[in-house]
Amino acid sequence: MPHIRIRALRDSDVKQLSQVLPGELSQIMNTPEDNFTVEKLPTVFYRAGVVVPDGEGDPMIEIHWFDRGPEVKSTVAKRVTDLVRTCSKSEYIAVVFFDLPKSNYFENGIHF
Repeated sequence: MPHIRIRALRDSDVKQLSQVLPGELSQIMNTPEDNFTVEKLPTVFYRAGVVVPDGEGDPMIEIHWFDRGPEVKSTVAKRVTDLVRTCSKSEYIAVVFFDLPKSNYFENGIHF
């Protein structure tokens, strides 16, 4: 926790980001690097009935986390966008937060 899910980037780009995102975001979120997971969600995008090649869609990054307030959220969104922009030509990069109540999160069967 936090869980970062990425769409519309190539595997090689997600691999590269997985080496950078935890270190960058751990400082902003005040969370140890080893608490992060980075996942690529396989997605097929279409434009005007045509399949958009892998890595050429508009990236969407989901961050599932325990809310850390609007200032941290804004800082994280900006940093993620800047890092994703280094490997995407898309003009549009979406960062979407999913705030998880601690009461709904269990690790190894134990309430967090």
